[in-house]
Amino acid sequence: MTPPRPDEILELARARIAEQRARERSVAAGRRDRFWELTFLALIGAIVLIFVLWPGATLEWKLYATVHGLVAQKHLVFIGERPLPLCARNAGIYSSYLLGLGYLFARGYGRAAALPARPLLALLAVGALTMLGDGINSVLEDTGRAYFYLPRNDLRTITGVLFGIALMPIILFVFNRALRADAEVERAVLDWRGFGELLLLNGLLVMAIYSSLNALYWPLALLGVVGIIAELFTMFLLLAAVGSGYTRRVTALRQLARPACIALVPTLLVVAGLAMLRFAGGG
Repeated sequence: MTPPRPDEILELARARIAEQRARERSVAAGRRDRFWELTFLALIGAIVLIFVLWPGATLEWKLYATVHGLVAQKHLVFIGERPLPLCARNAGIYSSYLLGLGYLFARGYGRAAALPARPLLALLAVGALTMLGDGINSVLEDTGRAYFYLPRNDLRTITGVLFGIALMPIILFVFNRALRADAEVERAVLDWRGFGELLLLNGLLVMAIYSSLNALYWPLALLGVVGIIAELFTMFLLLAAVGSGYTRRVTALRQLARPACIALVPTLLVVAGLAMLRFAGGG
């Protein structure tokens, strides 16, 4: 057997050193990710505890106040004698957004990074436009002008749901294209089967909202409030991650713990700041 040449020995040593350094960098990165992951979870836990335990107000009023600066709280849906924190339309939009996002991840579409097929994309656009049309009709009625048909809360919710179904896959597409190193660029974020299942899921949501079952108040109230905050947080997370150099580097969501901690700050400032401004203005 011919002994290795000095240059081959040197090349092998360099390769092993490079492998060792790569392993060390991977371990260090894992430790940093774990630190930021625990920090993020601790911050979320602290925020929830402060929110729940803050004295002087009911939890129902706190939910109302949380979104007070983000949405116009008109045309509220009552479950029993208690109104949901979000108006009929926004309850549909943001509950649908959160449900849809959870559905896509549960179905394994978390890395999908292609737009839906053109016919489906067109159908999603039509759904979104129905909300625009219903919103214009509602504004005409609210301002005393001639309107096309009598606005109703159930129509506001249904058109809001259609908008939420259209919004959610687009946000997932942008998020994965911008940040995922392992984005599945050939896999659509939504297909026809998924669209049908989302329609069914959100049909049950609308039925639950208008069922007047008191037991559903808290799940529906939390779904809407968490949905609107989650959508706002997702936007700030995307900006924080891109600004921190995570573009096309993410292979697991836990790697985003550091920009997630950063994104919490503007999310809280916007939610709290706008609510205080509106309360101060007598809104």
